[in-house]
Amino acid sequence: MALDYKLYPLLVPKVVAAASTVFNPVMDFPDSVNLPGEKLDYGGDITSGKKLNLHRHKPAFSSPVPTINRDHMPEKVSLNSYGHDLLTGHMCDKAGCRPSVGATPEMLKPKMRELLNIFAKGDVTRMATRLFDKFLAGPDQLIRYFDDTALDAAAAQHPNIAFFCEAALSAPNLRTAGGIRIHQALKNAGWDIDKIKVPRDLGVPAFNQGNWFCEYLVPTKKLSHDCSLGLAVGDYNNGLGLMVNGIQHAYVVATHYHYEPAANQYCIGLKYFFYDVFGLDDTDLTRFGADKSTSSDTAAVGITAWWQLQHEHGYTPLVTRMTVEKSYVVDTN
Repeated sequence: MALDYKLYPLLVPKVVAAASTVFNPVMDFPDSVNLPGEKLDYGGDITSGKKLNLHRHKPAFSSPVPTINRDHMPEKVSLNSYGHDLLTGHMCDKAGCRPSVGATPEMLKPKMRELLNIFAKGDVTRMATRLFDKFLAGPDQLIRYFDDTALDAAAAQHPNIAFFCEAALSAPNLRTAGGIRIHQALKNAGWDIDKIKVPRDLGVPAFNQGNWFCEYLVPTKKLSHDCSLGLAVGDYNNGLGLMVNGIQHAYVVATHYHYEPAANQYCIGLKYFFYDVFGLDDTDLTRFGADKSTSSDTAAVGITAWWQLQHEHGYTPLVTRMTVEKSYVVDTN
């Protein structure tokens, strides 16, 4: 009779593997409910603020520019609310400043939402829209988790996540990743889950299948119909690449476990937690943002608008949290 993992819940769920890909961490944002005692560091993409005009080239004058048409400027808005390109028109490129694609949240929000029309056209669940709605609800909020059942389901069905789940266990009858993983750690501990040395050097998965503007990436190959039209495909069409793309932390937590020496088997129930920041840092702006305020690249304009909302208008990033559950029965001999 096969072992039933549901009959063997652990009194306290236990972290049995972990992975991280955060460089230059600036802030810890814990998940005290699911990972008590674990430190989850994040980089500059989790920061936000109201640094209006600080990142732009400063004009060499202190008085207002005489050529500004103030008749079209909103009342009670200082010039500091605008980027240097809006003060001088054509000088942004010459000065090397970063362009502004809008002066107010009302101008920037629809430009950011255009990213949904590019990278989430195939999102029939509207999970990406719900994430955008939560981010755009208002500035000056606490950092929050974004949990969504449709996102959990999409993660569970993704081949990169499926590979990670099996490779994290690395049981003989599953895909293996080499090195010490959960199965090998259990074996080294005499199959006593309370005594295992937790492997924390796993590689994190990503939602990066498909292409973004793929006709430019593979110009010499015969392209599919979608690619030839310049459409985003795969994870850059279903919303996953936009919502998450690269995962920053992955944790594997055992919720059930039993070793049966007579059968040379163990059963284990695992809960996988995946974390990423829905936010941008300066590197993202440099790599993917608009080169100038008059850019016709809708995606680049949307990314610039997103960065401005976060870092110039105080719209707080979210931490996307995905949960996947799996169970296994494994032979030990």
